[in-house]
Amino acid sequence: MITYGSILAVYFQATNLENYNGQRWYADAKFAANSLAIQYNLPVHTVAGVIAALSPNNRWERNLLDAENLCKMYTMGGDLESLKVSTYNANRAKAIQILQNHAPLDILGGLKVRAFYDCIVGGDSVCVDGHAYAIWTGQQIPTTKTPKISPKLYAQISADYRIAAEQINKILGSNHTAAQIQAITWLAWRRIISEIK
Repeated sequence: MITYGSILAVYFQATNLENYNGQRWYADAKFAANSLAIQYNLPVHTVAGVIAALSPNNRWERNLLDAENLCKMYTMGGDLESLKVSTYNANRAKAIQILQNHAPLDILGGLKVRAFYDCIVGGDSVCVDGHAYAIWTGQQIPTTKTPKISPKLYAQISADYRIAAEQINKILGSNHTAAQIQAITWLAWRRIISEIK
């Protein structure tokens, strides 16, 4: 039976740097969203929604660049549909809707993308992607082989990340959030997998 034990096992393999960066990951993402919001005179929740909408299959650095380009084009009154992004056109269309003053959670689809948005704006959702699923199973599963995660399974994995956070906090006397544990283990897992290869 899969439990939060696999999450703990990965957490305790994290380096000090991975732990530090993971604790800061979503706070840094919020800072990036705030910076773009100030630069382009947009609400921060709008920018966070744009970032989240553009995130599927998009590297973080490119995700931020795409979000900035879209925000800039929007404030300049340019042709948003012509802007190239490194994700699906459907995701760009969602980002455009959010820029046009639609509430992000009315537009964003998928539990993972909605959780990512929540984490960027300071919430404590658990962003369950292919890496988080593999960590939870304790098995090296390529993200391309991640099965479709049902809402029920997503809730179970999220709950186990929360239990893992509680256990880690008890052991270490720390105050990690579930989102931080997900980010720390994500960083550690990518290194662990690359070392195995």
